[in-house]
Amino acid sequence: MAFSIIPRSLVKTIFSLLLLIFIVSSFTSASSSPSPPSESPSAEPELICHTDNPAECYSKIFSATDEFQVVHDDQDLPAGLHVRLDMQTGEKQAKLPDPTENNPALEGLPVDQSVIVVDPEKQPDNEPHIPPGAPAYEPIGKVKEPQEKNEGFGEALIAIKEDLRQSDNDRHDVPDDVSQALDTLEELSHDMYYGLRIAEDAEALETLFCLAAKRDVEQAQTLSLTSRPDFLASSILASAVRNNAPALKAVEKSWDALMAQSCKFTSQTLRHELYHGLAPTTEPGSAGELLEADFARLHLTVLGALLKSPKISGEFIESGGMRSLLQILLREGDVWEPRRAKAAQIVSDTFLDEDVGATLGIWPTDGRADPEVCAEGSPESLGDGCWEYHLAKISRDPENAPWSQPLLSLLEQRRPLTTRPEIPPEQKGL
Repeated sequence: MAFSIIPRSLVKTIFSLLLLIFIVSSFTSASSSPSPPSESPSAEPELICHTDNPAECYSKIFSATDEFQVVHDDQDLPAGLHVRLDMQTGEKQAKLPDPTENNPALEGLPVDQSVIVVDPEKQPDNEPHIPPGAPAYEPIGKVKEPQEKNEGFGEALIAIKEDLRQSDNDRHDVPDDVSQALDTLEELSHDMYYGLRIAEDAEALETLFCLAAKRDVEQAQTLSLTSRPDFLASSILASAVRNNAPALKAVEKSWDALMAQSCKFTSQTLRHELYHGLAPTTEPGSAGELLEADFARLHLTVLGALLKSPKISGEFIESGGMRSLLQILLREGDVWEPRRAKAAQIVSDTFLDEDVGATLGIWPTDGRADPEVCAEGSPESLGDGCWEYHLAKISRDPENAPWSQPLLSLLEQRRPLTTRPEIPPEQKGL
């Protein structure tokens, strides 16, 4: 048989074609092969729903976008977001960081910690301007209602008001329902919402002020301090307005009418009881001195919280209340020392020490009086201009009155420079 010889060039061509067919076939096979199964879809995000309306639900984990969105209080905020806080409403918003954003408030801050503080909107011209660095008790935002309200709160308010209308002034026992109502209110008054509710109820305020002002000797001698109506009422009043600006504002609204009222046990108005009933009247070492110091303790507790109101502190000064405080500071004896320290703190925190929220310029407003005017027995010895004179004498023995020298130093800094006579060294105890 004869064989034909295939040219070498043809063999190379056939081999190249076969190789090309193999490569194309392999690529087609790979691209057409089924892809591995995709990952299962993630679970549905956890939702938070406070109502039955699904449209009001939102994700537990905050989902950020390029725009600021409101962050709910119970949402989890992922790291790496820009957050801004409205200091007036307390509302918090967040968004994704934008590297191209030119915001001076964020310069130099790590992304995880960057917070923009949004200043309150400019107030209308008919409202007072709140200067920078205003005391912490100025109102900020709205007091929110608790998600679960205390059912016994309203019943407790009704109970104490009914007792004031029906009780006999000569009765010294405390009905169980009234005692329980006072316990409930004392526990809840520390909460801003319930403190505001108490402060908005003018009749409840009158009841509490009368209970606090009634110096029932029999109750003081037979009941424990924490179960006494005057103690509980004082604690409720002080807790309701302390660090609670809306509550203090609510008290101011009914203050004039409230202070004009008289309680069953006295013909004096509440204004007189609050401003003038503070000064000690018992003889040192007498049987009634301990009880008077005990009542002064409760009085000072309420007064210290109320004087954060410019309206009330101004009226207190005009009514001669500072004379009563000075009389406490001048009262010697171990039983009075805690009351003296408390009175000194009230004066410092309210009028002199700006670092703790005192409003400067309210007191003192006059210059220092001449030492001869301040000598013991002088009609003017308890005037505002004589405070340095008395504090200098008290501070001679700082171990017995450690509060005296700091109070004297603050007062000297705040005293107006006009008519400020020097205290002779011998009267300073130097």
